[in-house]
Amino acid sequence: MVNFNRCMVSIVMPCFQQVTFLAEAVRSVLDQKDIVVELIVMDPGSTDGSRELLRRLQLEYGDRLRLQFEPDEGQSDAVNRGMSLAQGRILGWLNSDDRLRPDALARLANLLDHDHPGWVYGRAGMINNLGEPVSSFIAWYKNRRGHRFSHLKLLTENFIPQMSVFWNRALWQQAGGLDTERHLDMDYDLWLRFSRIVEPVMIPFELADFRVHGQAKGSRRTVEQLDAAYSTARRHAAKHGLKGKLALILHKILGLRTRLVYLFVKPK
Repeated sequence: MVNFNRCMVSIVMPCFQQVTFLAEAVRSVLDQKDIVVELIVMDPGSTDGSRELLRRLQLEYGDRLRLQFEPDEGQSDAVNRGMSLAQGRILGWLNSDDRLRPDALARLANLLDHDHPGWVYGRAGMINNLGEPVSSFIAWYKNRRGHRFSHLKLLTENFIPQMSVFWNRALWQQAGGLDTERHLDMDYDLWLRFSRIVEPVMIPFELADFRVHGQAKGSRRTVEQLDAAYSTARRHAAKHGLKGKLALILHKILGLRTRLVYLFVKPK
């Protein structure tokens, strides 16, 4: 039996061709205070200097920065592979263009350091390609909507910012990890499966920052992402009868609204 480190937080970072933002993302994890943390970076073949940068950072951070340079089947597969290598009891994933807030992990560790399934989520800020805060209706709305949680409410739209979610090993093992067939809404599917097991604890602080830039998946494929989320909601809503059908109607309405909002206010 593997003896996992009860006091450690393990963060998995899928990385591909993100050298511009990579150092900031790595440091945001490994410079966390008052917590034992490891970062597992999964790079399937970057050619933009990411691997060379990671090796230099590893000289600075030692074995707290673990590098895996192997092919994968996409982001979901990379995260699952990284989680299988994680040594910590508390888990999360951070994309290589986002960043954690300095005190994020210390705020949540005590809430997840136990043997029964649990997860938490917080708020997220929005930053531009220079790392500067962006005043955004989208970030404000998500943070406001996520103030209170229910499974049925989550069926109406994904209001949980991925980079601000953390869970413990017991929940990951029970839920089964990311669906590797999903490439745009794998986080939403995971939150819906998590919430069928146990409701999350909402932390009313900004735990991370979401970066908006021209190459980000969410910026380039917004419409596809919304369509995928509706399909996922429909699959989960089938278990809830009439309440699920009503949630889907609201999901469709909110999705149409979001498409219009993103046309005008989403940073480029």
